Amino acid sequence: MLHKLRTYLTYYGIRMLRIKKGDHRIAIGFAIGFFHCWFPTFGIGLPLSIAMARLVRGNMPSAILASSLGSVLWPLLFYLNYWTGHLITTLFTSPSFDLDDVINEQMPEPDYVETIGHFSDITDIGLDFLIGSIINSILSTIILYFVCRVLVRRYRTPLLNLLRRK
Repeated sequence: MLHKLRTYLTYYGIRMLRIKKGDHRIAIGFAIGFFHCWFPTFGIGLPLSIAMARLVRGNMPSAILASSLGSVLWPLLFYLNYWTGHLITTLFTSPSFDLDDVINEQMPEPDYVETIGHFSDITDIGLDFLIGSIINSILSTIILYFVCRVLVRRYRTPLLNLLRRK
């Protein structure tokens, strides 16, 4: 299976680098192909990335390659979404507190009947994930576009030769 994945990635890597249209199309295809990976797409990620790449006239093989890479990285992206969203929400919503007040505060007695029907923690997690995925998808698309464009412009021939040797 690992050999099959390697062959797949090598094939689409060669197809991506051999296109004569220019580095802009490759970079926009890769960036747009990775855009959806920050959201749970439940199996429609690859067709979605192809459709979005077609919409912006990006390179299809680079969109497929980015979408495949994003599918493998999904657990890490999920965690980064939650972490970014939690960071943003605590930055803008948490009041300032004094550490001495937190340390010296008395622990309340647990009242399990009161907490059974409350789902505020679950909705906070969902909101953190949503905010994080929106911010991460926008930032990663912009950053990936410029990084991919520079890499393809400077290293297209050496990368193509490296992939052909394998």
